[in-house]
Amino acid sequence: MAPRHACCALVSGGKDGALAAMTIDARDDAEVVCFANLCPLDATAEELDSHCFQTVAHACVDALGACAGKPVFRRRIRGRSKRLALEYGAGEDGDEVEDLRALLRAVTRAEPGVNSVCSGAILSDYQRLRVEAVCADLGLTSLAPLWRVPQRDVLRRVRDEGVDARLVKVAAMGLNPSKHLGASIADASEELCRIEDEYGSYCAGEGGEFETLVVDCPMFVRGRLALTKTRAVKTSEDAFAPSGHLVVEAFEVVLKENGDSIEPGRVVWVEDECETVNARVASNESASTSGAFSALDDERVAVDGVECVLRPSLTASSTMMCVSISAEGTASHEACADAIFRYARARVVERLGAAAAALAWPRVAMTHVYLDDMAQFARVNAVYSKYMPAVAPSARACVATRFPGDVKLQIDCVFVLDDGAERKSLHVQSLSSWAPACIGPYGQSVRASGLAHVAGQIGMEPTTLDLVPGVEPQLERATRSAAAAADVVGAPLGARALAVTLYTNAAHEEAYARDGIDAHPSRVMLRALRRECDRGDRKFSWSPLVTQLVVADLPKNAAGEIVPTLLVDDGPSGARGYVDDDDEDSLVGASRAGKPLPDDEGARSRSVFRASRFARCVVAAPRSDRTVDVIAAAASRHVLARLDEANLCAVDDDIALAVRLYHASAGDFAAFRRALVSRLRVDLNSPALDVVAVPVLACGLDDDLDAGFVLDAYACRPERARD
Repeated sequence: MAPRHACCALVSGGKDGALAAMTIDARDDAEVVCFANLCPLDATAEELDSHCFQTVAHACVDALGACAGKPVFRRRIRGRSKRLALEYGAGEDGDEVEDLRALLRAVTRAEPGVNSVCSGAILSDYQRLRVEAVCADLGLTSLAPLWRVPQRDVLRRVRDEGVDARLVKVAAMGLNPSKHLGASIADASEELCRIEDEYGSYCAGEGGEFETLVVDCPMFVRGRLALTKTRAVKTSEDAFAPSGHLVVEAFEVVLKENGDSIEPGRVVWVEDECETVNARVASNESASTSGAFSALDDERVAVDGVECVLRPSLTASSTMMCVSISAEGTASHEACADAIFRYARARVVERLGAAAAALAWPRVAMTHVYLDDMAQFARVNAVYSKYMPAVAPSARACVATRFPGDVKLQIDCVFVLDDGAERKSLHVQSLSSWAPACIGPYGQSVRASGLAHVAGQIGMEPTTLDLVPGVEPQLERATRSAAAAADVVGAPLGARALAVTLYTNAAHEEAYARDGIDAHPSRVMLRALRRECDRGDRKFSWSPLVTQLVVADLPKNAAGEIVPTLLVDDGPSGARGYVDDDDEDSLVGASRAGKPLPDDEGARSRSVFRASRFARCVVAAPRSDRTVDVIAAAASRHVLARLDEANLCAVDDDIALAVRLYHASAGDFAAFRRALVSRLRVDLNSPALDVVAVPVLACGLDDDLDAGFVLDAYACRPERARD
């Protein structure tokens, strides 16, 4: 049976690439087929001024084939580090990464079974994003088995798993070329850890402190490398951090027992010219054309002659815009998705103008995709991928629910329009043990305007993207994945969660009922979240706002999905740029839970706010025989009271408002939404306010699932308005 991953291992000759290749090759579902390496154009040069590739001792890489019995593809680097921004995007002619693209393209031609690439990336987003960009372009899966592995664990594995790696470059305080060049990493590991503690460096060399050459490891089944002649070259006599590298002038491959029965791997030099970026982009664009689109009236559109009806909702302030559009009719799901995106683009242009709209789409922070049938996910996702930015994309959550009528799907986007607000997207497409990869134009999280929006997490095993067996282990894994993403954005889940949405898959309700309410995913996820809060050094006096939703299905038929929103730095409308501990302490001290409010026609609410800056509130009421107008009025009064409590008056046009309605009564879904919008506009004196409405099967707050609706409202006053 062919392995799931037939892998090309990117190697420089050092420990990280070797350890990554060993990790992949040890898996039952993977095999390292070959190695790939980039080296200097000038064969006599040891070091390059490269931001991405290690080249010291590159002459020894030829011996990999003889040691491991696998082919080695090599290319001399013609380019240089030109595009220095963190994101690489479509690329740039003359950049060294284009040499990587040409190298891997040649590998796939020579080894057509190769479908993945593994690298030794541990902490460098710069390196990882470039490998991922090239892999995405070539249709290869990026594997990064060491990504975010603690560096002392890397050193421990080098020592315990038989990797003999020698220091061939040193450039950090505590390291001396005269003493350390040629030393074994395993022998030096304790000293490297001591140096990290003393000087704040990285013990595994992630800060460029040192580079290594592997002379033996378990993958070297044919032979080991013997360095027979070397010399040390000092490149700096700095008194605090002298630097230097080892030149390997001669080496040989020493065969192991039965090594002569294994054929040496061939060395293949790749001399292909790099394809120009414009030619490659034009080719990709020509392969993704859309069908004919025409607007028939305010709501009806036609895609390739097939009609669908669009129901739009748009609310905007100077700093935030929420756009939600549903599509119904006989058109296919692909056509409906295409119509939604084209119509959304037209509405955004109409609202902001063409120039501002072009800048707005790369600033989407969170996207929700709701389907009537999860089996249509792949088709809708293919359309989504054509329209949403592939570089620094938004976070995303996707669920299936039961729409009224013939609605096929709904897509919501939250735009951050404040161009002065920092926006950072965490987008890891490599498979690793850290958290599930997001392969496509959606990321694990987006950090913007004092919040971090974390993508919906289901209980997938990160190394395979398969669901973890068993409901409780699966939900625990989903929570750990959300926590892993939260840690990277600097807002630990337990310590910094503002609001959390927990989705439960109704497809398994019978099984949940047999096992009792405590086994229900809503309760399991809530307990896991509370454990995160208990051990997360949470300093806030309030607990996160938790919304529970039961939907028709989840990706991969998962049992549950967790979607957190986190407070980062000084929170919404807080300090920008560098934020110190005092700023964060001020957020902890100034934010508080809203006071208890009396039930109003059965409606109750919870809120968290920081006076004059932001407020988030959730309102719920049980199913009732009261009229929709009565219940809508009660819900609106709760929202008004929560905003007044936070000193966020909606009369101020610059306050950003976003309101979402989850409704569990399909019969009066549309009527309740109309009544709620009408009442909110009056009570909040906000005539342009609209509500994003989503039908669900059941909903509630905290551990309750008996509400008829949940209303989630967020308000924020921009910093300049506050000042």
